[in-house]
Amino acid sequence: MIRRPPRSTLSSSSAASDVYKRQEYGDPNRDKMAEEECGPAMVKLVSGDGMEFLVEREAAMVSGTIKNMLSSPGMFVEASGEIKFPEIKAEVLEKVCQYMFYKLKYTNSTQPQIPEFEIEPELALSLLMAANYLDA
Repeated sequence: MIRRPPRSTLSSSSAASDVYKRQEYGDPNRDKMAEEECGPAMVKLVSGDGMEFLVEREAAMVSGTIKNMLSSPGMFVEASGEIKFPEIKAEVLEKVCQYMFYKLKYTNSTQPQIPEFEIEPELALSLLMAANYLDA
């Protein structure tokens, strides 16, 4: 997941312009063919306050709502790979993105001990409403 501040705050000297990305290496032709078949490999989720989160498509598909937006041919503008959530704040959307990766990693896991997903009490209500909307 990549967290980006709104474009207006980015500058070359700003610490906010530093983003972290998990890099995967593979056959570029395979990646290009896969993108043509099912859309972009990364999905951009934009919060109501303008923060952008780049999430792997597979992780984003954990959400039923996002899955429908991305996989419905021609019905949603969001099928291009950018989805805006004007009602969801950045801190809540960030936690939702973390949960998507958590669920993807630990669903059908053979690990004997699955770690608990920590939720801050002050975010609980907002997360509940976002999870309900996103069907996550």
